[in-house]
Amino acid sequence: MKRNTILSIIAFALLLFYSIFMANGLIGIIIMVGLFLFLFRMIIDHEFFAKRRAKVEDKLFERTVDELTAEYGEPENVIIVDATRANEALGVILVYKDFFIIEGRRVEKSVIKNVTFNNSGTPYTPAEYQVIIAVGETQSDYLHIRVGYDAAWANDVAEQIRQNIRQDNKDI
Repeated sequence: MKRNTILSIIAFALLLFYSIFMANGLIGIIIMVGLFLFLFRMIIDHEFFAKRRAKVEDKLFERTVDELTAEYGEPENVIIVDATRANEALGVILVYKDFFIIEGRRVEKSVIKNVTFNNSGTPYTPAEYQVIIAVGETQSDYLHIRVGYDAAWANDVAEQIRQNIRQDNKDI
């Protein structure tokens, strides 16, 4: 069982015990039933929405390069992000005249503000690099593309993206 489910069951049992033996009977039972409904709804909704998000993300990333090229046509260039996943949407960036296909999503070249790379490792985990593409002003307007454990590779991928944007006479 999940940790939250176990904690919810323990909290419910303690409240039941408290309402029966310590509180005024009817008020305790009303509080207990209300809390039980709240906890039950919270658990059900959390699991339901998590499964729904996972299904949407899986469908987005399940696409292959062949499916993307059938939809958008032949790309002008292909930037390989991860050689082990080169036939998947996560493994390549398809470059077209006015847009990129990044992780299966269409990103217009005109909205890209900056391209850089970052080491996302912590002192307790290996240093995995990401190419970060800024497409807006807020934190949610960044695309994080995992490129592996090589800093030179991450720099090369970021530079290839910059060069493909500069071909349209845009300074980045």
